[in-house]
Amino acid sequence: MPRHLVHRHAVAEVFLTDYRIESESTYHVAVQLPVSHRIFDASSEQHDPLGVAEAFRQAVVLLCHTRYNIPLHYKFLMETFSFEMLDALDVQPAAEPLTFSITVDNLTHRDGAVSGVEVSGVLREGTRHVARCNAVARGASPEGYRRIRQGREDYCPRERILPPGTAVIGSERVGRSNNRDVLISTDAARQTVFCTPDPRNHSLFDHPVDHIPGMILFEAARQAVRYHTGDPATQIATLSAGFPRFTEWETPCHVSTTPLDASGNVHRVRFTQDQQTTAELELTIADAS
Repeated sequence: MPRHLVHRHAVAEVFLTDYRIESESTYHVAVQLPVSHRIFDASSEQHDPLGVAEAFRQAVVLLCHTRYNIPLHYKFLMETFSFEMLDALDVQPAAEPLTFSITVDNLTHRDGAVSGVEVSGVLREGTRHVARCNAVARGASPEGYRRIRQGREDYCPRERILPPGTAVIGSERVGRSNNRDVLISTDAARQTVFCTPDPRNHSLFDHPVDHIPGMILFEAARQAVRYHTGDPATQIATLSAGFPRFTEWETPCHVSTTPLDASGNVHRVRFTQDQQTTAELELTIADAS
């Protein structure tokens, strides 16, 4: 799969291998998840659910470019995204092939061309269903993106931006082995958590971006829940997210984590800048058994 079709610069970060057209709105997309990855961790002998989410994101981008003629130089914006792990996805030396069965509907148009799509997909390992994903996405022309970003479209940070008085949380607290992979920091009183990824981390950012992308927010949310619960091995079983605004690099981004049930298995994670929500996620923790 050509890397530019899934908006990746590094070949190793492409998780798709092929796709087949079934009809005008249904497709099969072949997936090959990495058995080892710095961010999408497979150390538990199961594939990382966020790796599944990234594969689906790539599939959405692929189909928009190849089947719905959204030009390659357009920016790509996810409005909503969700996934649910239906069964364990073990890392195996000779696993069954992984395939997304995808349906595209609710097309939106602008100036006679497709500008947005709603995509749903089921990830299968052979005949077994292992995950379900949904996304609403749209493309933005360079001119439209400049209007949206209002002068921020070329912003490119050169280092991690920490709010005054904060420090990066220790990697062992959030299930990472390297502090450069930690995406959150906290103040001295340990009462406030901020989203502060390092743009120099090429495992997270294989090309420059002018804002903090949704997939980075997913990992930051997972780390925030791990920090909040004190369990660095916490994995995600379900996640749903909406992105009402861009999450900017240079503005302090507060991350709040709120348990939503008595068991502590369901959490709301909200990202806020200048008292405005930039992203809101609801996630369920996977059963440790």
